[in-house]
Amino acid sequence: MTPKSTVHMVVCFLQLCIVKGQIICERQIIAEWRVEPKHVLIEWTLRKNICTDFYSECWNVNQNATREDKNLSVPQICPVQLQLGDTLFISSEPSFQSYGMNLVNASKEEFINCPKTDFLQDQQIFVCQIRGLHQVDATWLGVGTHYFAELHKRGPYLCNMGLRLNVTVKQQFCQETPNAPLCSKHGRCLSHVWEKQYSCHCFSQYSGKFCQKFNVCSTKPCHNNASCTEKSDGIRNSYECACPPEFSGKNCTEIVGQCQPHTCFNGNCSNVTPNTFLCKCDKGFTGKTKHFFFFFPLGL
Repeated sequence: MTPKSTVHMVVCFLQLCIVKGQIICERQIIAEWRVEPKHVLIEWTLRKNICTDFYSECWNVNQNATREDKNLSVPQICPVQLQLGDTLFISSEPSFQSYGMNLVNASKEEFINCPKTDFLQDQQIFVCQIRGLHQVDATWLGVGTHYFAELHKRGPYLCNMGLRLNVTVKQQFCQETPNAPLCSKHGRCLSHVWEKQYSCHCFSQYSGKFCQKFNVCSTKPCHNNASCTEKSDGIRNSYECACPPEFSGKNCTEIVGQCQPHTCFNGNCSNVTPNTFLCKCDKGFTGKTKHFFFFFPLGL
């Protein structure tokens, strides 16, 4: 075996996991919105991708975690998460072709219990039985969760064995306007497997539905344990610092009653207490902050 083929086998093994003797494809719990739609292929077969509990087997979620719907713990092809605009294809198992098999758009209750009644023609996904590769019309892929189950004219009943599929189609709400960048380029447009849509998850210094607001307080402009409050003047975000008693200034960097640069215009400044100072004036100057000049005539 060549090193290249060995690496290929390792990669294939890491991409798959074995659950109860069946090969289950690992799926992402959180997906990021793609700018371009993609084609998704589902193999309509009992040989792989069938799970009896898609919370743990398909999505690798802890069984003790809160579940949205325990009734969906039924044998089924692992659920599919699509974004609006994706294309879905169904590839049928060749051995099923003699059964006259088709797919129907079922209700949630019918999906859980498997269809046991006749379906109207307008509930059938395809106009004829499945043979080879078929594209699911966009009519069946609107926003929301859709439940597809197998329907056949002859042969064994296969729905209870896992030939049913639920497909969730999501849209994104990550743009302030149609031409705006996703999340204002200040976040990621994400959706958890149980969420019904894609939304913005902002980077640390941004907030808002579209991450359009810069959190100026996150830069910590206020010093000396001062508290920062976001303010908006309608054009840009600003802030205001609430300074402790001994500090002042926009960023609370100026000490109240303490010597600052140029506190004494013409003299030396000395701190007396935390709130008082004393100026020692240069010769010829007087005043509290030494900006008064007294001229003494020569000879006096």
